[in-house]
Amino acid sequence: MKISMINLFSILFVSSLISSVILPAYAEVTSIQTNEAFYKGGSQIHFSGTIAPGDSPYVTVVIYDSNNKFVLLSSGVADSNNAYQIMVDTSTTSNHPKFSLKGIYNATAFIMNQAAGKTVDFVFSPDGSSIVSSSPISLKATPFLSTEIDLSWYAPKMNGGSPITGYKIERDSGNGFNVIKNNAILTYQDTGLTPSKQYSYRVSAINSAGTSTPSNMVYATTPSVPVQTIPPGSSETSAQNNTGTTQTTNVQAIYEEIQKRIENAKRLQQLMQAKSKEISLNENMNLGDSIGNASTSNMEIISENKLLSVDFNNMLYPLIALAGAGVIVAVLYVKKNKLWFNSDFKSANRHDDSMKPVEKEDDVVEDYSLMILKNRLAKGEITIEEFNRLKDALKEP
Repeated sequence: MKISMINLFSILFVSSLISSVILPAYAEVTSIQTNEAFYKGGSQIHFSGTIAPGDSPYVTVVIYDSNNKFVLLSSGVADSNNAYQIMVDTSTTSNHPKFSLKGIYNATAFIMNQAAGKTVDFVFSPDGSSIVSSSPISLKATPFLSTEIDLSWYAPKMNGGSPITGYKIERDSGNGFNVIKNNAILTYQDTGLTPSKQYSYRVSAINSAGTSTPSNMVYATTPSVPVQTIPPGSSETSAQNNTGTTQTTNVQAIYEEIQKRIENAKRLQQLMQAKSKEISLNENMNLGDSIGNASTSNMEIISENKLLSVDFNNMLYPLIALAGAGVIVAVLYVKKNKLWFNSDFKSANRHDDSMKPVEKEDDVVEDYSLMILKNRLAKGEITIEEFNRLKDALKEP
């Protein structure tokens, strides 16, 4: 019998323990809110919310002041629609002393387990004056360029009874936080930073009562500068269109293509210069001189890298002119000295020339010399007076 009683107590103890541990997970409120965000002394604070269907309808609200000190406990019952309402009157004799501190209060609604309940914040001011707002929410820092970090955040849940007039932005570059901007909007672009460096930020809200406590602190590191090769003297700058990755451009590829084309142009110019190199032959002869004393021609050879390039097409006329000048001088010299060629001279021709008319050699030489003179006259190398004088000299007996 004693064993049965012991077993019964054990079962009851375990059941109680299970109820206290497991049941709260299923018997909690699902929401809580207040009818106002700001209350002054003597106000009625209304809490409302819902519970899960099938849970116990008995809801408890516990309130703490801005120093997280317990203020009071109040309770209510949810209706058939699983909705509850609980009112706390701060003007009563028992409650008035409890709501004496100015600041942000919080209230948690629960059924059995406070830790699993829902919490809401509200501002209470005994004299009705505003207080500093709550902190800005969800500050984020995003690296954009190697010298820029973009910040964004949300407004405080409570403005403290006075509109938010701005936000104080602080940055830590390694020597502690310093104010860098008082901004009126919820974003800021921090520029002029150092590439590859870590920065930390925090933001505070400002209203007529003062500056709130800072928001969450965030860290961000600027990207490194993209590696680009810019031609000397170029006005190109490293455009950094960052889409979350380091920026690269085609400046290097364009510059290499330009350099390649310049080198090709230089090689083509060298080939053209090599083709244009020739032998320049300057004739300098005086017709009064004898054949033996005739001036020698000056040849200037233009070459590069000890290579000789001769254009024989351009040499043809200077050689003919030189030979013609020699023939003319020879004819004048022979006629002047009454010398005649051997009449028995015949060309060593393999063909039989017996059927051809016989021409005098001095006539042949005269005709050839006259042709040379005409050619030189046409080229502008001698004047008409010189042509006539030389032609008459050829006709002298």
